Formats: sequence, C-alpha cells, structure tokens
Amino acid sequence: MRRITQIAIIVAIIMAATSTAHSQVRFGIKGGITLNELKWDRDIVSKDNRAGFTAGLMIEIGMPIVGLGIDASVLYAHRQDDMFLQDNSEQIKLKRDYLDIPLNVKYKIQIPVLCKIISPFVTTGPDFALMLGDTDKVDFKTRKWNTSWNVGFGAELFGKVQIHANYGIGLTKAFEYIGQHIDSTPIKGKDKLWTITAAYMF
Repeated sequence: MRRITQIAIIVAIIMAATSTAHSQVRFGIKGGITLNELKWDRDIVSKDNRAGFTAGLMIEIGMPIVGLGIDASVLYAHRQDDMFLQDNSEQIKLKRDYLDIPLNVKYKIQIPVLCKIISPFVTTGPDFALMLGDTDKVDFKTRKWNTSWNVGFGAELFGKVQIHANYGIGLTKAFEYIGQHIDSTPIKGKDKLWTITAAYMF
C-alpha cells in the first residue's frame, strides 16, 4: 500500500508541474480491445488468453514545447478468462467488469515538419481497477481492487487521433484459487494484459 501511495504522489507532482499557464489540456473519447492472461504463482491452473474490450473518456495535460505530460482515463473494462484445473478436466469461465483508471506519464517525440502529421509517444504509469459487481465462483475469490503498472507506445495522427498499445503488469493479486490441491495454501493469480486503443481528441 505504501508503494501505491508513493506512486500516486509522484504522479500528482508531475501533473501539478505540467498544469501551468503554458500547458495544453485536451479531452477525448477512447475505445479498444484487451488481451488478458492470468499469471498464477503455481502450475495448478492452466489458462488461455481471452479478448475483452474497454471504452470511456480521457484527459491529456501536456507541455507541447518539451513533449512531457499526463494521460489519464476513466474507462469501463470487460475482461474474460478461460482456465482449466490441472487435476481434472473442469473448465472455468470468468467474466469481469472494472472501472479502470490508468494514470500515465506521456512523452511525445517532437519530429520537425512531421509533428503535424504524426507524433510518436511513449507512456508509463499506474493503473487502478475497481471491480463492478461480484464474479466469485466456487474455489475462486476475486479481489475488488486490482493495481497494475503500464508501459506503452503509440502515435498521434493529424493532432486528433491517438493509437496506443499498452502492456499492463499486475502488481496485486486479481484472484485466489482456494480449491483442493497439494497443500492448503491459496494460489494467487495476477493480471497481465495487452490493451490496444484508439482515441479521438477534442
């Protein structure tokens, strides 16, 4: 929890630094797909990658001269998981809905002449996801809060459309498997997922 607080403070400081008279604030709508995989700490569960989707609103606060800024979003995210317990042939299907809040530091690469047509960028920062509803199943417990760290890249086209590919690494557990296995210790699973989005900026 202390690490999450420190990350939030750092992001807030950067956001305050960019929120000056020289900063540029823009809003946008965003949507895309996700490819989710659960990473378990033991090989009791096998899994398949499954596609989901995400959509919502975003804000970008940036300093055009230096190319540094903040990219924050509020998104509805739907994730799906297919899993097989290795001690039997049972297939588990889980569908999860989240209120997803990624807070990324964004750096745009300024290319003379081409910047009005295409501006590549890189992003990184924390992602906070609050589960909507209850998806607990027999032998599985879900976590209401899920925190990840994002690393991504993309490009802005003609100053309006942003294409973004992002990889999220789970920092906290998303699931616990509490069924019968070799010992009684719960098996923890973390999210690892690719997200590919397109956003239109106003």
